[in-house]
Amino acid sequence: MKNIKYKIGFLIFLLITGCSVKQPQIGEKVFPKEDDYIVKALVNEQSGDYKQAANIYNFLYKKTDKTVYFRKYLSMLYDLGKYNEVIKKSNDFLQEKWNDEVFKIKIFALLQKKKLKEAKNELLTKFNKKSEFFYTMMAFILTKEHKYKEALEYAKSGYALNPSKKNLLNLSDVLVKNKRYNEAIAYLQTYLNEYGCDYDVCLRLARIYKEVYDIPNLANIYEKLGILDPKYYVLALNYYMDEGDYKNAIRIVKKHHLNQEYLMYIYEETKEYKKAALVALNLYLKTKDVKYLLKYTIFIYKATPDKKTAKEVVKKLEYIKKYIKTPFVYNFLGYVLIDKDINPEKGLKYVQKAISLNPSNTDYIDSLAWGYYKLHKCKTAWDIIKTVDSDDETVLLHKKRIKRCLNDIKKNHKKNKRRLRKKKK
Repeated sequence: MKNIKYKIGFLIFLLITGCSVKQPQIGEKVFPKEDDYIVKALVNEQSGDYKQAANIYNFLYKKTDKTVYFRKYLSMLYDLGKYNEVIKKSNDFLQEKWNDEVFKIKIFALLQKKKLKEAKNELLTKFNKKSEFFYTMMAFILTKEHKYKEALEYAKSGYALNPSKKNLLNLSDVLVKNKRYNEAIAYLQTYLNEYGCDYDVCLRLARIYKEVYDIPNLANIYEKLGILDPKYYVLALNYYMDEGDYKNAIRIVKKHHLNQEYLMYIYEETKEYKKAALVALNLYLKTKDVKYLLKYTIFIYKATPDKKTAKEVVKKLEYIKKYIKTPFVYNFLGYVLIDKDINPEKGLKYVQKAISLNPSNTDYIDSLAWGYYKLHKCKTAWDIIKTVDSDDETVLLHKKRIKRCLNDIKKNHKKNKRRLRKKKK
């Protein structure tokens, strides 16, 4: 019965008491200071002093015999969690005269005490079976008893009597319990098409789409919810990204003016590095944050990895490393200097700096080996890279070339030995 107290409390708020600080309809005054006591009761109720409010409402009821005060008295006892007292006093009252609202409070108190069968029996034997409340509560109780098929009939009847949002949500919940997802979606979508994206209705639709793994519709509902809370735009964006629907992901970022970082990451994911570089550069010019300048250098190098671009990247990395002293920056700078034969010796020093900060990183170890290879020190390069276990295409290519270089050296060494022997003879 998880969350039963909250749900019942919410129902009693909607169906019985209304706004607790509103003055009850009392009719003609029975004694002169009646209004003064009402004000005192309302002040205590508003401040959360339900005990004092209950005492005043009880006094007013005994003084005037007005049912409205008795109902307010029961409501205060209910809010104080005195459910047994609510049930007893309701029974005593109802034996003398009938009142729908008093009966409803009694039903809620029975449910709080987890007396489902008793509450159901009371509804079936004592309450108007044409009432919306009857169908709503029967659906609620039968759902708690896991009798979902029976609950559905009552939920549908309640909704037919009053197609309110509250009854719609109750009906959709029962339909989901019966695994009739398409029917629940149809009811909710009809409401959405007529009234627009109400927060509760759209959120309920989102939960159903999530449960049935309908990701495109889930993302679509999240985007609608974004009008009410921008965090849902980001959720929609993430789902589009997960599904590889980059077209819609880009559309959301642009249409709803989300952070441009999202656009940068989308372009990076789709390997549109020139576009990603442009976004990164704009972010840098706007914020002066060096991390975006670093992103820019990464993207322009990936977009056009030639020697001309490499020289531009080196200049920017020389500036960036003053502010971002990470092994990644040192390795990136060192690798570009090595790979494009700009200055392998200098590049090797930067790579060694990166390894001193992160000795186990295979990318940095690969860069180190590649640096020695570029300096024609193939044996040293091989000794470094031979134990590296990686599926990276670049690492595998470097490993292959270094191995070939080492074998060529061995062959040349053997040839030279033969020549020396021949000369000696």
